[in-house]
Amino acid sequence: MPTAKAGWISRKDSVFIAIIAGLSFILENSIGLALLPLASSIPLVGGTLSAIPDAAIIFLGAYLVPRRGAVLLFATILFTLSIVTPSFGPPGFYKIFIGVALGSLFELLLLFNRSTAFYILSAGLAFSASVPMTYTAWTVFGLPGVETLRSKLPLLMAIYFVEGLLGGLLGSFLFKTRLSRMAAVQKMRSAA
Repeated sequence: MPTAKAGWISRKDSVFIAIIAGLSFILENSIGLALLPLASSIPLVGGTLSAIPDAAIIFLGAYLVPRRGAVLLFATILFTLSIVTPSFGPPGFYKIFIGVALGSLFELLLLFNRSTAFYILSAGLAFSASVPMTYTAWTVFGLPGVETLRSKLPLLMAIYFVEGLLGGLLGSFLFKTRLSRMAAVQKMRSAA
C-alpha cells in the first residue's frame, strides 16, 4: 500500500525513526562486528554478517514511515551513533558524511517510485552504494585500508547489493505477514 504523495516526517515519526536506527546500531555493533577479528585485513567484511537483518530493519524503518526525510534522518542518526565504533571504518566524524550521502541516495530513489518493490530495490542499491561511499570518505580523510578496500570494491558492492535485496524482501515479508495487521502500523503508514 504505497502512498501516492509523500509528505514530510513529523516529530512523532522522528522518535520512531530514532528507535529503529538504534536497533540497527545495536545489530551492526553486535553481530556485524563479530567477524572483525577474523577479517580485520579486509575492510567492510564484518558488515556482511549483519547485512540481511540490518537491511530488513532499514527497509521497515523506511517503509513504515513513507514520508520524505525518514531515510535521511535514519541514516544520519545511525552513522552519528557509529562515530565511536569500528563500523564503516575507524572511529571518526567522517561517518556522518557517509550517512547523509546514503540517506540522500535512498531519498532520491524514492522520489521516482514508492512501491514495495522499489523500496526493496532501493535497499539493495543503498547497501551496495555504502561500499564506494565508504571508500570515498576514507580516501578524502586519508584513512588506512583504502588500498585494500579499492581492490575489493566490485565484489563487496555485489555482496552488499544481494544482501540488501534479501533484507528488503525479509522486511517486506515481515510487514505483509505480521506488521500490516497492526492498527498502530496502519496509522503510522497513513499519517500525513
